[in-house]
Amino acid sequence: MTTDLERVGHEDVDRPFHERAAAAAGFALEHPCWGDPDVDWDAYDLVVLRSPWDYTTRQREFLEWLDRVESLAAVHNPPSLVRWNLDKHYLADLAEAGVPVIPTAFADSEAEVVSTLRSHHGDPIVVKPSISAGSRNTGRFAADAPGALALARTILAEGLSVMIQPFARSVDQEGELALVHFDGTFGHAFRKGAMLAPGGGLRGGEYRENVQPAQPSEEQLAAVRAVEAAVHRLCRDRFGVSAPLLYARYDLVTLDDGSPALLEAELFEPCFFLHVAPDSARLLADAVLRRRKIA
Repeated sequence: MTTDLERVGHEDVDRPFHERAAAAAGFALEHPCWGDPDVDWDAYDLVVLRSPWDYTTRQREFLEWLDRVESLAAVHNPPSLVRWNLDKHYLADLAEAGVPVIPTAFADSEAEVVSTLRSHHGDPIVVKPSISAGSRNTGRFAADAPGALALARTILAEGLSVMIQPFARSVDQEGELALVHFDGTFGHAFRKGAMLAPGGGLRGGEYRENVQPAQPSEEQLAAVRAVEAAVHRLCRDRFGVSAPLLYARYDLVTLDDGSPALLEAELFEPCFFLHVAPDSARLLADAVLRRRKIA
């Protein structure tokens, strides 16, 4: 038996594909919420985190839950990695490891924000929190626009670091490219259309993901191989995890010089958008089944 965690009231578009693939592989799939105090996690022989998207506003509770469930059941991806990955300071670790990461500055005070914004000389930038999901408190601005500093102040008031990144102009034309891996093996890729509107806010005024299947270039595949290798080394050396991750999603953008760069490594709660590649659900089910036999 395995479990798929889902936030109450939020549609997980991958869930029907998980359910069909699990049934075909011959194991039961349940969907308890991580915050439900009545769930007996010790009854499961494998817990697979899939969509605990409210962790951003309940971080302390989520970490406490992760501590508890870690002692009761096998959890994937490993909780040690999840704790690292939920805060986007991990990008600095990957950049230090030689991964091509989009240039990212972290600011913990208004003075640091102002200094960083000035260094961008009015160019387009993205401001967001170090802990976030679903583009919450994320905005695209000219670096000298008042809205950039205003959003940064909102983020600082929540006790989070402010991330400031250059806006990759290619996103307006080609979007972001996401590559999904299961058990260390490439499964499928998709493109997400641009969502951030200039001046702050979302295109169309609401969070809507335009997703299409995609075929990565050799350069993009090479960039993700570098990310995979760095994540594997980190898991082994820092967290004592030597096996490939059950799943991973790596989001790339094309920088203004034409090179690919990592925007995010989503290692514990990514949407896979399996409707663009339904067969990939079987890859995940097979990987779950292998871990269930080992556990």
